[in-house]
Amino acid sequence: MKKRVQTKRRLKMKNFLILSLVVLFFFAIFFFLWNLPTRAILITGTSYLSDQEIIETAGLKEFPPIFQIHRSRIRKNLLALDYIDRVVIHQNLLGILTLEITEEKPIFYHRTKEKLVLETGKMIDSQELQGVPILVNYVPDELYERMVSQIRKMDSQVLHLISEIEYQPWKSGDVTIDDTRFVLRMNDGNLVYVNLINWDKLNNYMTIYSTLNNAKGVLQLDSSLGNGITFTPF
Repeated sequence: MKKRVQTKRRLKMKNFLILSLVVLFFFAIFFFLWNLPTRAILITGTSYLSDQEIIETAGLKEFPPIFQIHRSRIRKNLLALDYIDRVVIHQNLLGILTLEITEEKPIFYHRTKEKLVLETGKMIDSQELQGVPILVNYVPDELYERMVSQIRKMDSQVLHLISEIEYQPWKSGDVTIDDTRFVLRMNDGNLVYVNLINWDKLNNYMTIYSTLNNAKGVLQLDSSLGNGITFTPF
């Protein structure tokens, strides 16, 4: 009977030691990961914000241990920046922190409100026009949202060719023929008339321009007659 008691005690002691080693092992792993340093911060998807501005806003200037970083806090801080629309955060065992940023693209400057308008329609205080066109006058509210939606879908290369956007309804005397018409002043010297229903024709501007043989004039894209255009030299 005494031998059986001693055997049971040895088994209990052995099990206790094994359990202690397992707990110690997992604690060591936890301690290692918890204190794993951030060796590098990779930032992708940015065009309008500097890496330094993002790192400082995110509170990562001191490179805290990578698994002590609060993702929700970083995301909240970064989303407070004007241009940022979305943030995805990745951490790995190599100590690399990756911030995948999705920025909102500026599409025009609203001269009346003195605001830069982003693709979602959000307005921000900024005098950095960065090649975007200037909306020079008031657009009725019911047309403004449609205009923003159309500009948002434009080819970026064509958008950068526009210097000014002016709301200019087509009138004959006191009769309004088309209240959705705009005139665009292009950086190449041409004037383009377009209405909201034909706005997508602007994406063909580079092709149209190549057929003009460097002539300058008025290009009318506001016709409802298929894809036909009218060009009148100055």
